Amino acid sequence: MSLLTLDISKCVHTSNKFAICDKCVTVCPVETIKIDDGVISFVPSECVGCGGCDAVCPTAAYELDDFKPINYVFNFLENDLDVITCKNELPCIAALSVEELLSMALISPQSITADIGACKECPIAAKNLPIIQERVEEVNFFLEAMEQNSAIALKELDIEEETAQTDTLSRRKLLSKDGLKKAVSIKQQFENEVASTDTTLKTHEVTNADIVKIKQKNLPDRRSLLLMAMKRAEVPETFHTISIEDISFISQKDLDESSCTNCQMCYRICPTGALSSDGRGSVINFNPLACVQCHSCHDVCEPDSLTLRKTFALSNFFEPKVETLVRFDIKRCDECGNYFAYQGGEMLCRRCQIEEDEARELWGIK
Repeated sequence: MSLLTLDISKCVHTSNKFAICDKCVTVCPVETIKIDDGVISFVPSECVGCGGCDAVCPTAAYELDDFKPINYVFNFLENDLDVITCKNELPCIAALSVEELLSMALISPQSITADIGACKECPIAAKNLPIIQERVEEVNFFLEAMEQNSAIALKELDIEEETAQTDTLSRRKLLSKDGLKKAVSIKQQFENEVASTDTTLKTHEVTNADIVKIKQKNLPDRRSLLLMAMKRAEVPETFHTISIEDISFISQKDLDESSCTNCQMCYRICPTGALSSDGRGSVINFNPLACVQCHSCHDVCEPDSLTLRKTFALSNFFEPKVETLVRFDIKRCDECGNYFAYQGGEMLCRRCQIEEDEARELWGIK
């Protein structure tokens, strides 16, 4: 039985109480994942271990103890496989994200088929099959837009499920290196079975170690994999742009200079460092290839200055560059001495200006 864990240092709700992301809740076929006032919880015994929550999470905050998508992808490619099926070391095809499926299609020298034959008798297919179909459709659209000669086919195949071979461990085998590994594996499986019977609602608390991880701003493995796969893709004759509605895992952004207050929240809250600035806070830069479309930066932008661009340019993958969304005229505040984005008027930072306005209102001065 798979054991699901949540790394809350990766979840956008941990660092941003305004986050609206609920993708894991939406895809869970047994509806055990809940978000209440920014706190995520689930009941271990209710989880079926399909891996759909991890695949859809922008920051890959979820993890199954017995399945690592990145390991599956490498094993698939190293063994020249051409069929993705839940009957071979894969809990469900829904456990693979768009980025992982896209990477497999780009790297594999042969055509890939996703086997949905088992979905006919699967109790979670009502929720997961449409998700699988939608992801494969997005991958194929993306490949066509990039003018790549590859695609993933969806077919109902008749594949027999692989069964693990069991044997009795002798004392000599048990004390061998391989035997010890197997004993550890059996012990882990037993512990997972015990944990999976827990009907207690699991919530998560933030520790100091989690805070340290949040500040590191790392890219998910699946994005690093995709960037590697893109280096093997053929450069298209034409760089097309696609609608943001047709892509779920990356974006480009625009920023309204007139309304932006340079509060710095957008790039401080960004989990991957896609948004950044310099030491003085004089610019806001954006790296499209690091964006995971978690929407967290938009959730904290009080004046709604930051918006998703309606299209995404595929040239970003072949000619990557960091965009400067806005530049600020940095001045020193006459009141507190801190640097701020000057937009005319008195030489007061936003905080001191608010205090000044409140004082004038209290004194009855207009």
